[in-house]
Amino acid sequence: MAIDLGWVIRYPTNSDNWIKTVLIGGVLTLLSIFIVPAFFVYGYTLRVLRAGMADEADPPVFDDWGTLLKEGVVAFVIVIIYQLIPLLVMAVTVGGSMAAILSGSEAGAGVGLVGLFGGLALSTLLALVFGYVTLIGLANYAHEGAFGAAFDVDVIRTVAVDGAYAIPWLYGIGILIGAAVVASILGIVPIIGAIAGVFVTFYGQIAAAWVWGKGFSDATGLDDTDADPDPAIA
Repeated sequence: MAIDLGWVIRYPTNSDNWIKTVLIGGVLTLLSIFIVPAFFVYGYTLRVLRAGMADEADPPVFDDWGTLLKEGVVAFVIVIIYQLIPLLVMAVTVGGSMAAILSGSEAGAGVGLVGLFGGLALSTLLALVFGYVTLIGLANYAHEGAFGAAFDVDVIRTVAVDGAYAIPWLYGIGILIGAAVVASILGIVPIIGAIAGVFVTFYGQIAAAWVWGKGFSDATGLDDTDADPDPAIA
């Protein structure tokens, strides 16, 4: 399966209201420190996943805020559940290492430093692995509309080992990395650059979520019925 990466990157602009959508998403992301705005971003991400599953060429808009909030809260809970193990590993390893470092002995400091770096590396690896699976759970929840669908072991196992999902997942990660690089460059400019970087990051999230939704659809055969031809597939 060949993916038209250029089309996917341009996907967020395939609407007359795309600037408004990115502005709203960026502002909500900036305000996510207050928790509730983050729920709307999660809810919107679910909509983009659905758009990818349905081969929709136009990105969704921010509307029906009640549904966005409700689904966003559910999505947030799903992510937290999936990330419990990486978070616990980080808490135990990093917490124990910091205690050893602060013990005051040279041996404790040495062991603590090794444990600290080892714990961070292990936690990061686990976060990536569980993050890969988390997206499958979110996509299945977006498709089925039921909380339990996010933890359907059969679907998760089937999709996780399917290249039809794995390859688009990598494309999505690449898009996010590219957006992060651009955001970092913009961040050189104090305050304004950092704020602009948040909007660039949200833009990248839209494109990534679409291709992840498409990958989930391909891996589960959702598009084998009467879906329209996919403009992102060459």
